[in-house]
Amino acid sequence: MFNLENQNPWINRNFGINANVSFNLAGTNNVALAGGLQDSGNEAGLQEFIPEIWGASIQDYMEKNLVFAKLAVDQSGLVAGGGDRIHLPRHTELTASDTYGGGTAAVETLIDSNLAFAKTTDAEDAYTLDINQAIHSAISITDVAKVQSSYDVMNLYTSKLGYALAKKIDQYVALKLFESIAYNYADGSADGAQSGNTIELNTTHDSYDIITAGVSNMVQTIHTNDSNLEDYVMVLTPKCYSSLFKLADFARYDGIGSSFGSEVPLISGFAGKLGGVEVIVSNNFMHYGTSGSTASQSSLPVGNFTDISDESQKLLGFLVAKDAMHIAYASGMKARAQSDYHLPSLSTRFVADSVYGCLVTGNTTDGNKKVFALVSPAS
Repeated sequence: MFNLENQNPWINRNFGINANVSFNLAGTNNVALAGGLQDSGNEAGLQEFIPEIWGASIQDYMEKNLVFAKLAVDQSGLVAGGGDRIHLPRHTELTASDTYGGGTAAVETLIDSNLAFAKTTDAEDAYTLDINQAIHSAISITDVAKVQSSYDVMNLYTSKLGYALAKKIDQYVALKLFESIAYNYADGSADGAQSGNTIELNTTHDSYDIITAGVSNMVQTIHTNDSNLEDYVMVLTPKCYSSLFKLADFARYDGIGSSFGSEVPLISGFAGKLGGVEVIVSNNFMHYGTSGSTASQSSLPVGNFTDISDESQKLLGFLVAKDAMHIAYASGMKARAQSDYHLPSLSTRFVADSVYGCLVTGNTTDGNKKVFALVSPAS
């Protein structure tokens, strides 16, 4: 039966003497539908557009499509309360001394003269991560009631907006890696802090093929840098990665398992392991081209890596320490969604935007080489 007093459906059932049980099946008249539609009574009108629902979906798609940025350490928590700049300490390597002497000194004799403290001053300096990049993707959606009432249709738009933000962010991070590793990267006099850190993956000029000797070069370089294989990840261009399938021994290098652990499914482009190093594939490489000052996306990037005069040397990818890159999003601005209704076009104008910054650390000193250019020999 129905309770006509408040128009809520009730089920009344007598299960025995003095035992009346009531089940309330609808505590409210308002039924929330997917995407922000809301019924009110018998009216099925569009009451409210809720961008927060879209914003969460956009952020989800953005994160799934990040490649370079997903490898960066997220420092957003440091600006959760506001701010647009993060200082990260720039440490130099410390050394250890014998406490009880050595050589001809008795091992039980405390050598107090060796007890020295490394003084940390402003000479240590700091890395600065500025949150100064603002991007957006916008779309005008007609018949918004129909779009919001269908999750599948809404999904099409949120995935496109999320992908647009992810691609832009990824290309910015890729450009920062390029600028860190190249000489005269914008056809000027500026050299990256890690320019000269290179690994030749083959012995043939302009070749994209990875050979066994190239894998050996990579492994040796990592250990020479006082690092471990699991500390690094390779990010390869599509053409370079595809060359692995020409390599008869590739199956031996493509080990099972990952030092990323449970994060592997979340990293777009993950392709396995090569010589014990994680391999990621991306099409979002950036470069300045030959004698160029404007950055652009390219799946076949070129630049100056081992020879300052050769601006067209092929870049096959990056070898990146997992703590080399840092990224931060402004508070509440990782994937913000806003909208308004545009009466002349009878449509809802929808904007998704993000505010962020990226920092690449490292230099050319053994032990602190965080990024290497993977190249073929210069001409």
